[in-house]
Amino acid sequence: MNSGIVSTQREHLAHVTRWAETIRRELGSILERESGRVHFRPSSRGVAMVGLLPERPQRGKSGLRNLHRVATDFETLFQAHCVDVAQGRPTPEKSLQASMTAAAYRHERRILPLCVDGRDTVFVADELALPQEGGGRIVCDFLALRRGPGGYCRPAVIELKSARQLSRLVEQVRDYAACVEQLSDEFAALYSAVLGEEIVFDGPPECWVVWPEHGASVDPREDELCQHRVRVVGYRAKDDEYEFRVGRMP
Repeated sequence: MNSGIVSTQREHLAHVTRWAETIRRELGSILERESGRVHFRPSSRGVAMVGLLPERPQRGKSGLRNLHRVATDFETLFQAHCVDVAQGRPTPEKSLQASMTAAAYRHERRILPLCVDGRDTVFVADELALPQEGGGRIVCDFLALRRGPGGYCRPAVIELKSARQLSRLVEQVRDYAACVEQLSDEFAALYSAVLGEEIVFDGPPECWVVWPEHGASVDPREDELCQHRVRVVGYRAKDDEYEFRVGRMP
């Protein structure tokens, strides 16, 4: 990756981090009070208010910059942009993502089904786009923090998919993880801003893929994914909730 695009990504992440700090400072009390109804997503140009209601997953409004007004008029804005709106094209990914995000907020950001191996998996950010060469961008569904005994503290790049498309998923998650590793200091600053504590990574990112459960006791692609250093999680929808089965660590 050339130095020009790396510099652009660093600047981009610095802007995202500043908005993440502002969210924690000005909207943190709303996130605690609402307990899984809403998520505020930082970007380089402002904040998106994202609804997490099962019947309106991921509906909301982006480009918010006056967060004092958001805090003051929250109920009116939430009703207008996250409730009294058509859902549009429903997708399994939106429902899964909204459900996992809402559950994380209800448990102090811990994604409980992915808290395995004696380590916590803590939700940090979602849909974080990074600019790429040629004017494109690369996006991560979930960024999380894996931490546990012995000082273990590593970022986790998690892709959520409703289809079992192996090659494309491996490429997506590993390409984004490579960006996280190259920009480790910048991502650590973002994690620190979101979580309100100093985060120092002690190793490279973990890569996870969450996709539909196959039905067998062990996912038939688990060995292949482990060879790519990707951990597989199978999910199954049950009414408005989800059940998960976590594969072994690569």
